[in-house]
Amino acid sequence: MAFTPHGVIITIQDPGSAQIPCVRNPHLSATGGRGLLLVNELATRWGFHRDLTGTVIWFELT
Repeated sequence: MAFTPHGVIITIQDPGSAQIPCVRNPHLSATGGRGLLLVNELATRWGFHRDLTGTVIWFELT
């Protein structure tokens, strides 16, 4: 987590999938797949990059 003049930037590491992160619209009975849907709705902006541990998703809340 990092503070900015306008809010906070949060990062999350995921050692899982090698696919490009994307917003999904899961079925109502699905038990997963809503993370980026929530981030996309709540965050001012978000993105991702890859490193040796996997995918790092970051988002900014203002």
